[in-house]
Amino acid sequence: MPNPQSSTASIGLIRRILRTLAICLAVGGSLLCFPHWLPWMIAGWILLHAALIWRGMPAVWPLATCVLILLIRLSPHTPAMLLLGGGMLVVAGGRRYFRRGADPHPWTRPAGIAVLVGLWGLMFIEYRAAANSSRSPSLDPNRPIVCIGDSLTQGMIPDRGYPGQLEQLLRVPVINRGVSGISTGPAIGIVQRAMELNPQLVVLELGGHDFLKWHRRSTTKRNLVKMIEICRRNDAEVVLLEIPRGFMIDPYASLEREIAYQYDVQLVDDRWLRQIVLMSPAAPPGMWMKDHQLSDDGIHSNARGSLAIARNVADAIVKLYGPQVLR
Repeated sequence: MPNPQSSTASIGLIRRILRTLAICLAVGGSLLCFPHWLPWMIAGWILLHAALIWRGMPAVWPLATCVLILLIRLSPHTPAMLLLGGGMLVVAGGRRYFRRGADPHPWTRPAGIAVLVGLWGLMFIEYRAAANSSRSPSLDPNRPIVCIGDSLTQGMIPDRGYPGQLEQLLRVPVINRGVSGISTGPAIGIVQRAMELNPQLVVLELGGHDFLKWHRRSTTKRNLVKMIEICRRNDAEVVLLEIPRGFMIDPYASLEREIAYQYDVQLVDDRWLRQIVLMSPAAPPGMWMKDHQLSDDGIHSNARGSLAIARNVADAIVKLYGPQVLR
């Protein structure tokens, strides 16, 4: 006859293995999460914390794990994000303290969750506001939009890059000033010369090659800010493309989102690049599909990828000028 104690031990072992596997998958998924979905990733760990409290189980580790993930990912150091991280550590520390004995204040459990939800709400509002400019310029159909960037802007023949596709979506002229391999330092001169075209908007897709060439983050930020200042002195708005520099860790610590937050610039969040990478022949789900959005070199967008980028940029331009900018 089977030993009941042995069966119970086996079931317990299987549960622990499955629980460990689930935690590992959650951590891995959190590290791979797109920056656009960062608030929802944090919300998931807070909900797990609340669920464990409701079941009377140890609930400190989800908050500690979430803070560690944010530190590893080098998430943006905006006020509400820092406040939320600190709040999670304080609540986790309080839970740890009360585990040593009976909690003399049972109301601290829902109160702690309420505090975390409130701080998350502030972070969510700030995170979304950082990507959306409060400026509302007037559309001038006769003034062009100038796109400045590296090879993803310039395009690879026969593809004319995303600016060629963008022009088909908008009512205003679009000028491509992309230069393959360019970093932010030389791009300042391109921005200065572009002002001779009297643009109403400049789209900047820059900073990727700064990282590849080991330029300092502070230097890249200073150059991008100088470009923004040049544009605004010449009555031109700016749209900034967020550049992902790693799937798990961004060594530039959300630089473009930080600039967008500090200088009220419209941001095209990193979905524009993640989308074409995921639809490449080298990564799922693209490897299982035919309509790839990267060229054969696995680095540059093809016509389908350029159209996907153009649509993301067009969405950002619509947020500035309204739907009348579209054809």
